[in-house]
Amino acid sequence: MLLRCTILVFLFFSTAALAVPFDEDEFEQLRAEIRNASSQSPFQAIITTEELLIRHRGKLTTRQQIRLLYGKAWFQIQTDDIHGAISTLSQCKKMSIEVSDPTILFSYHSLTAGALTRMGLYERALESYLESYKLAALMDTELFLRQTENNIGNVYLKLGRFEDAKTYFQRFYQDAKARELPQQMGVGLNNLGEAYFGLEQYQKALELHLESLNLREQHNLTYHSSWSHHNLGRTYLALEELELAKQHLAAATSIRQQSNAIADSIGPQIDAIKINIMQKSYSGVESQLRKIIELSNEHSRLQEETQAYQLLVEYFKQIQDWKNALETSKHLMQSKFDYLQGQAEIGVAFYSAQMNLAIKERDIAKLTQENVLHRVNTQAAREQLTVVLIAAAIITLLTVFFVRRIKSKNQTLTETLENLQATQKQLLESEKMSAMTTLVSGMAHQLNTPLGLVVTSASCLEDKLKEIRELLTVKKLSASQLTVFLEEASEMLAMTANNSTRAADLIARFKMIAANLDSSEAVDFEVFAYLTERCELLAQSFEQDINLSVIGNPVHAHSHPEIVLKVVAQLVNNSCAHGFTGQSPGEISIDVEEVDEHVVIIYQDNGIGISEEDQLHIFDPFYTSQLGQGKLGLGLNIAYNSVVQILKGEISYEHQSSGAKFIVRFPKKLL
Repeated sequence: MLLRCTILVFLFFSTAALAVPFDEDEFEQLRAEIRNASSQSPFQAIITTEELLIRHRGKLTTRQQIRLLYGKAWFQIQTDDIHGAISTLSQCKKMSIEVSDPTILFSYHSLTAGALTRMGLYERALESYLESYKLAALMDTELFLRQTENNIGNVYLKLGRFEDAKTYFQRFYQDAKARELPQQMGVGLNNLGEAYFGLEQYQKALELHLESLNLREQHNLTYHSSWSHHNLGRTYLALEELELAKQHLAAATSIRQQSNAIADSIGPQIDAIKINIMQKSYSGVESQLRKIIELSNEHSRLQEETQAYQLLVEYFKQIQDWKNALETSKHLMQSKFDYLQGQAEIGVAFYSAQMNLAIKERDIAKLTQENVLHRVNTQAAREQLTVVLIAAAIITLLTVFFVRRIKSKNQTLTETLENLQATQKQLLESEKMSAMTTLVSGMAHQLNTPLGLVVTSASCLEDKLKEIRELLTVKKLSASQLTVFLEEASEMLAMTANNSTRAADLIARFKMIAANLDSSEAVDFEVFAYLTERCELLAQSFEQDINLSVIGNPVHAHSHPEIVLKVVAQLVNNSCAHGFTGQSPGEISIDVEEVDEHVVIIYQDNGIGISEEDQLHIFDPFYTSQLGQGKLGLGLNIAYNSVVQILKGEISYEHQSSGAKFIVRFPKKLL
């Protein structure tokens, strides 16, 4: 027995000793390991941080874990893993509830703003920086204020407000210089150089970038020196010293590739190719640009991908390869849309994370309130039991006292519930704005391609017309040249006309989303007979071989028969376009029933059905499984709007093992 107790006591104190958290000096040693890893590459810093978090999980306090995770989020931003950074920051925000330290929230807002800035969401980034700036002012420390001002300066730099940016960068650099922080001094000099570059004061920018490079090389900040090399390349390019520009751009590319920062090496490579195109040194330009496009796509660097496509278009124009210029213009338009879509996705991910955090905080607040109420009730019961033993009179007084306290708690809970309902309303409004953004982005994407082709065709035709006019002026125009011009002009005009018609057709189809009531009036009609008669003609209007049957019972309704037929037609069209793949003939059945005071139409086909993933989005505008094959993804959205907005009913999809099944339900009498 004594031996067992001795062993238990030994294990207890051993466990307690192992669980002692790191003090600040030990924690700084861990951070030094991460800093050493970051000098090699941000990817290595992420790996090192994750290893330290796993290895020392039991000895790291919550605050220390958050600080390490913030470093991981920063390196994720540097490697353009914005989704990963948002996820890491959300994890930190949930953990920060346990820590009462304003620097934790300051870092959260600053890093969130950094992630948003990386995706070009500058207005949202400024909102987050404003929150961090407020916290920095409350903490009364110059270090955090200057850091935030430097971040704000970077946003102003992106927005083209170079004088404002210069002011913020100057404060940051002077503070870093006073504190003798070489890494921050290098950043400050580099940022000041970019501000002067934006102001077209290239000589001053050159001096600052050279000073930044020297400082970083003296302190072995190899990876950071690549930014100085890159900016020196851009500055020498602006000063038309092209050979020096090439040297620094090559150095920047080499350092980033050796540091495994492949994505960051794309920028200087693009600038180097610009110089080759300027010098009309076209050897290998096309293959280099296509390699950069592939690399940008692999690393989700959509902005650099767009720049590469723009250069490729310029290259084809210079060598007068108009066909490839036109084809590349299409890819350029798609790349721009993908970049905008990426911004929208990050915005949605950000607000989704904010929503989840709000829900978690609400649940925690609710549990806290319940625990408080439980403790109060438990304490009341104990006091009441004691009072019963003392005197009945005291019991009465205590009962009144606790009733009043419970009323006060209930009032507090009522106010909290009202606040939660108000918050829920704001979140719903945010979701509506997000849906509107998706709709507008979809319309813009669909119209960009035909309108872009119209502009490109017109531009090419203008260039050709200019060439013919010059040949005609010098009387060197041959019959064969005129014939070629007329043929190409005819093709370009045909392309312009076709794409103008296509744009007009798209706009007409977009109008259908609104499901306007002006085109239809509510009348009395018998649904079964109406669909039986019209569906015979409907089946004949499709090129595919389909057998369409209407079954069920007569149902009299006062509604919009044309809208009912339009919904059925959209469902048939969806079956023909997506369901009957390599299948003939297709079988479609439409069952008309009367349930209570509603008309129920059960639509079913024997096609390939709809996957569970696609079922979540089938009624969303611009969602289609055949993107890029001429499909807009509006058919089922129009059907949904028609049923909900005009027929005042509902439409749903019922999953089954084979085929597609839709259920349309609307009132027999439309009020």
